[in-house]
Order: sequence, then C-alpha cells, then structure tokens
Amino acid sequence: MTTAINRILIQYGELTLKGRNRRDFERVLGDNIRHRLRRAGIDWGVEQRHQRTYINVPADAGERLAAALDALSQVAGIATIAPTVFFEAERTGQPHRFDPEPIERLLVAWAAERHTPGASFAVRVNRADKRIPARSDQLARNLGAAILRETAWDKVNLSRPDQQFNVDIYEEGTYCHVDKRRGVGGLPVGTAGRVLTLLSGGIDSPVAAYLLAKRGCEVDFVHFTATRVQQTRAAEDLVARIARQLSCYTLRSRLHLLPYTHFDLALMGHNTGFDVVLFRRFMARVAERIAGESGALALVSGDSLGQVASQTLENLVSTSDATALPFLRPLIGMDKQEIVDLARRIGTYELSIQPYKDCCALLSENPRTRSDVATLRAMEAEIMPNMDALVEQTLAERICLHFDSGELID
Repeated sequence: MTTAINRILIQYGELTLKGRNRRDFERVLGDNIRHRLRRAGIDWGVEQRHQRTYINVPADAGERLAAALDALSQVAGIATIAPTVFFEAERTGQPHRFDPEPIERLLVAWAAERHTPGASFAVRVNRADKRIPARSDQLARNLGAAILRETAWDKVNLSRPDQQFNVDIYEEGTYCHVDKRRGVGGLPVGTAGRVLTLLSGGIDSPVAAYLLAKRGCEVDFVHFTATRVQQTRAAEDLVARIARQLSCYTLRSRLHLLPYTHFDLALMGHNTGFDVVLFRRFMARVAERIAGESGALALVSGDSLGQVASQTLENLVSTSDATALPFLRPLIGMDKQEIVDLARRIGTYELSIQPYKDCCALLSENPRTRSDVATLRAMEAEIMPNMDALVEQTLAERICLHFDSGELID
C-alpha cells in the first residue's frame, strides 16, 4: 500500500448493549487482547475508547501485522477488526479541524491499486465525532467523486459493492481502511464463569466448547480414553490436539484425561442395552467431581437432539439425572451441516475426522434409544454398587494438560 498501516481498529458488538457493567466487560476484553497478542510474540500498545479499541502498529511491523490480525480474529468479544491508516485530529481548543485532503489522496491511491474492470465500489463514512460540520453522506459523495474522477473506477453500488472504502471519524482522529474482517463476536472469555466440556474425538463437542467460550465462559475439558494414557505421550493424543486448537479461542484451558477402564471392567458380562447411557452418567459423575475442584458451574456436551441413539430426549434426561450440575447443550437444535460448518471455521474439523476410537462407540453396537431414570438407577445399584469407588479409581489415574492460546504449556 502507498501508506503504511499504523493502527488496528477493533470495534465491539454485543458489549455496546451492556449497561453499568460495560466497563468491566471492556476491561476483560482489553486484558484478553493483550494476552493473546503477547502469546503471539507481539507487544504493541493497546488503547481502549468508548465502543472501540485501537492497537498502535509500529513502522517495522512487517509480517507481525498478519500474525496480529490472525490472533485478534480468535478473541471473543470482538465484532470487527480493521488494519487502518490513522490520521490524528488537529487540536486547536475549538472543535477540531477536519482536513479531507490526505484522506482523499489515500482513498484514490487505494482505489487505483485495487481497480478491477467492471467492478463496483462504495465509500462509507461513519462520522462518530459530530463536531465535524460536514455530513457523513456528503463526505462519502465527495470522496467517491474523487475516485471516479482520478481512477479507472466507473461504477458505484451503494447496496452490494465489490469494493468498499471505509472512513471512520472519531474524536481522536480518522481511521481509513479497506480490509475489515469479522471477529468472533459474543462476550469476552472470563465474563460468564467457568464450565467443563465433555470432549470427545468427534466433530460436535469441540464446537460446543467454542460456543461457550464465545458466550464469555472459561472452558476446561474432560476426556475419557479407551486405554491408559502415559504422561509422556499425552500431548500427542488426538483429543489433546483438538484441545490445543480450541485454546486459540478459549485462551487458558485445562484438559483432564482419564481412562474408562474401571467402568468397563465393572460393566463386563452385563448386556444391558443401556451401556452408552450408563457410561454417560458415569462420565457426568466424574466430571462433577472435577468441576467441584476447578470451580466450574456447569457441564457442557455436544449433544444435538436425535442425532444418535444416546441423544434422544429420554436419554438426555437420563444423563442429566446423574449430576446436580446443569448440562449446557449449545448444539441441541442444530443440524449436522451447521455443526460441520462451524467446526471448519474454528479449525477442529480436520482433526475431528481423523480415525479415533471413542469410548461411546466401543461400548454398544445397538444402544437403546429410550431409557428411564428409575431403570438406570436400579441397574447401577446392581451392577456398580461401588460407584463412588469407581469414580475415585478413575480420578486417581487422571492426567492434566494445560493449554494457552494454541500452545501446550508446562
């Protein structure tokens, strides 16, 4: 570009709807932005204003600019991110002067670089600083006229342009940008409490974890392995790689790996038809214990109503009965394609489709689609009268991995 990017403009979405506690949400978002950038090896100045944050980009940013934009695109609470050229406002003691000439030169230069024969363009002006006497639509018309006059662009489309040039005028100055990208949206991680996700090696549960992080939750994970996992190779496990990818969005997360062998041995020789639901109830009990240690207020699963036999309404009710903690199921009304699309977007899909023996798939070839709580409780009392001991034995072999912003940490 003819003029170097010198700021990144971050705008909020849902945070702007908050009332008296909005500053608390903005403070957490600012902390998360700084943390995410530091983990990417970037230590640039971050300043927060009303409904926006900006990051000062040094002249020698180079490839770090792309790395910063990628990191910011994974921070919950951010609506949009734009690398900008910033023109500082002139302060004279009066309402500050607005000089359109450098902005016009910049947009004309950008337009000349980006012209495509037959394409259309639009100029959008957001005049947040109402002290500027010129109206937003008039400024946009003037800038658009300069582009038509001085470049090869000859088509304007205000509804669906092929190329958009943006000018945002705030009290501190004017931001010009052409490459605005969408952020995660939602609320900053750390503003809605901690949850514990029952993480499998499949497609669904990682998406459920992501959606809870997007709603502001701190997210930890628990996974039951088909065999005992050694500490030395735990990080190579497929589920550990999924958790590492998720931590790009969840920031700091813990993955608890536990063997399901004690439950399997207790169930051996009993063909109940309810093996999967019994196992899910067992997982809920173990997860409840871990949640109590970590301060998690709810359990999260990737259930989608009716998708598989264990996710009928009756079986979901039976699973929830095993714990006093609430079960959050953010995918409950989504179809498979919607879930797959989200998994692709967050980078877990290619991991989740790799061959992996999930415990639920190993337990029963023909699971029952309908269960009732009374029957399951009677089965547990008969088959596993030592349920508390099974939970303790399983917890005793737990391995815990810590992730932060896409990296395994000590």
